[in-house]
Amino acid sequence: MKDLYENTILIVDDSPVNISVLAALLEDFDMKTAISGEAALEAVFNETPPDLVLLDIMMPNMDGYEVCRRLRADERGKEVPIIFLTAKVQTEDILKGFEIGGQDYITKPFNARELIERVKVQLKLKMQREFLKSMSELMEEKVAERTKELIMSRQKLDLANKKLKVLDEAKNQFLKLISHEIRTPLNGILGPVYFLNDLIDNPEAKEMLEVVLDSVERLQRVSKLALDITQMQTAGHEMPRKVIDIRSVIDKVTSAALSAARQRNLSFSTSLNTTGSLFAVELYFTRCLEELIDNAIRFSHENEVIYIETFTDSERYILKVREKGEVIPANKIDEIVQPFGKGLEPHDEHIGLGLHYVQTFLNIHEASMEIESCAEKTEISLYFRLEK
Repeated sequence: MKDLYENTILIVDDSPVNISVLAALLEDFDMKTAISGEAALEAVFNETPPDLVLLDIMMPNMDGYEVCRRLRADERGKEVPIIFLTAKVQTEDILKGFEIGGQDYITKPFNARELIERVKVQLKLKMQREFLKSMSELMEEKVAERTKELIMSRQKLDLANKKLKVLDEAKNQFLKLISHEIRTPLNGILGPVYFLNDLIDNPEAKEMLEVVLDSVERLQRVSKLALDITQMQTAGHEMPRKVIDIRSVIDKVTSAALSAARQRNLSFSTSLNTTGSLFAVELYFTRCLEELIDNAIRFSHENEVIYIETFTDSERYILKVREKGEVIPANKIDEIVQPFGKGLEPHDEHIGLGLHYVQTFLNIHEASMEIESCAEKTEISLYFRLEK
């Protein structure tokens, strides 16, 4: 904002004496003068417009009122403050000056101090208006720039989301397709392998068939897990839920796993508190428990007990599976719930999708999992919202 005294004042009066008096009083300002209405308009329209006009009303040919009207009718003079100089003190004359666009008036003869203060007030007001206008324009420019940036960002985000949606759909279709294409030939392999295993007596040949059978069963399991994960990710939130019969599911899963557990001399211990209800997709819950039990069997030390516990607190239904075995390093716990994540050394040939399957199941139920592992125990806890 410029200094107050850098403003230019145009003095318009047909009396050279009055002009001289006013010029002397306002000598600290830049000044222009005009001795007629026509000269005043020319000074405004053909030169740099002044910052304020001191305008005498009573002039020949074109009086101050007409000068004011013409200034206000033109963009170049519309915003210039006008102070009328007048010997007229009648109310209607004063009101007329305000009605046609004047900002103030000073009666003749002038009071020097009053004149200077009124000029300063109008100049300060003009400077403030200009400052506010420039700030408003700057803000509008910034808002326009920011709006443009936001629109561009939104367009990029929309495009990215569309691409992501296409890629996600392609991924899901691929997983469904590859799962189907893997499972179909695997089913064709399993039958003949079982048949050959019954026919062949050669120990080495049987051992080779066992390797083939194990590999085929693992491929079949992974393809089923991948398909289930894809289905949960795409439609899991809309799948029907029901109250789970926890005892029945745990009995079913532990019975199916008993043979594998006995090979390592492991046993199961269950402690079930059924006061609360677990509301979930039963098929996927059963598979989750199968994965947790399978993990416990594979990583537990031999001759140990696998503990399965359910209970409730004030807000949650909690399921825990605990065993004593290999310790998962703390810095690997987050990794093992990722697809094909591994928490132990890569000698484990079964590393894959199991815990990622569990995490995906929990995600669609707004549930969570905690994994604690130390020399005394490895414990996986699932926390569900309690259905009362």
